[in-house]
Amino acid sequence: MSLAISRRRFVVAGALGLATGAAPRAARAQTVVRFSGWAFEPQVVEANVKRFMEQNPDVKVEYTPLDLQLYNEKMVALFNAGTQPDAYYVRDINLGAWVEAGWVQPIDGLPGLAELDRDIFPFNREALAYKGKQYGTPYYGDIYVYMYDRKLAQKAGVDKAPVTLEQLKQAALAVKKAGLADYPILKGFKTNVDGLSEFWSMVFASGGQLFDEELTPLYPDKDKTALGALEWLVQAIHDWKILDPKGLELDETQARDVFVNGQGVFTSNVGNVLPRANNPKLSKRAGDITATRFPGMADVGKGPMGWTRLYCLDAKTKVKDGAWRLIYYMGGKDKTGIYYTAKDWYRKYGVGYAFMSLDRDPEMIKVHKDAGWDLEVRSQQYAKAQSRTNVKAPWYNEWDRFTQQQIQNTLIKKASPRDALTASANKARDLKKQWS
Repeated sequence: MSLAISRRRFVVAGALGLATGAAPRAARAQTVVRFSGWAFEPQVVEANVKRFMEQNPDVKVEYTPLDLQLYNEKMVALFNAGTQPDAYYVRDINLGAWVEAGWVQPIDGLPGLAELDRDIFPFNREALAYKGKQYGTPYYGDIYVYMYDRKLAQKAGVDKAPVTLEQLKQAALAVKKAGLADYPILKGFKTNVDGLSEFWSMVFASGGQLFDEELTPLYPDKDKTALGALEWLVQAIHDWKILDPKGLELDETQARDVFVNGQGVFTSNVGNVLPRANNPKLSKRAGDITATRFPGMADVGKGPMGWTRLYCLDAKTKVKDGAWRLIYYMGGKDKTGIYYTAKDWYRKYGVGYAFMSLDRDPEMIKVHKDAGWDLEVRSQQYAKAQSRTNVKAPWYNEWDRFTQQQIQNTLIKKASPRDALTASANKARDLKKQWS
């Protein structure tokens, strides 16, 4: 080998950082994406963010969990201060208002989105859009579930799952008569972000509606379903004494914890409570809880309320590509083409997924069975679930909170069911007019 060639090779090697003592080549600059969500099991989010960064080494994600119940207020404060993250969770009850405020940007046409959309359940797909544009990928999609302790119910002679409110009343009275529970039905009515879910589900399961397509209230008179449902709740507390009045002091999460620790026999809650109730590490009544079709005024073959939570891109993000890749991974597929995050959430916490093909996934089918689902009941409830008619209205959140307060007033007999619902309907009309 000539000296000239050796020198040339040495120079090339040095330029590549291969020669002994040479400085390493500078690493490729990382895109920093700031990401926030409400603090539900943040360690799971952190693990998925870490996995995303392993598959996308040019993106660094700075994840900040925010208070679950005060998430909306904290995010609004960040928007007003101009310090909001690049990507974040959005509840379907807030999407319309956040879009109208100019905080969220549409994602139509971004890489891989069309393929994802073809596999999303219709009620979830509908919730991702506002005024004809899509604004997010699904964090999760779920339905409200009615569940009960089958073992205790059978001890009271209740062998058939209640699917109407009359059947639920009779089942609860049988449990009460058998001395198995003073108040067989447990439900949290304290104001919270999902506090109207049971009421919506009672109306939908009964075949009723609260609003028409123009978002004009149908209750309490044009459609009397809501009035009948609220009257039933009042009687359940005060006349039949089967609905625990302590529920007025509990929010949904607190009611969940009380139920899995053995209080009550019948309850309703978000879908991920069923696998929690049957998990021996988290529940004292594991293996005894099963779901039924959500009880309505009559058995008309309808389903409960369904909802969706979104991953969205901030309208002012300067790292759109990195932020999109993050929410595509979190709300869709990883680099290997699987719904890793959605499956991970469902395996660990029963957090519902939005993708139809996962219903045929053998691993997910096993998880459904282990959670306590009757697969036929689950299929029917998801197929018949409905999105809240006015959930995309920018005034939804204010109306929701106001209506929860009216229902609470009714349950403590400070207002009649008709007066409470009339006040709620008038509030909806006023808000609709303000935003028109």
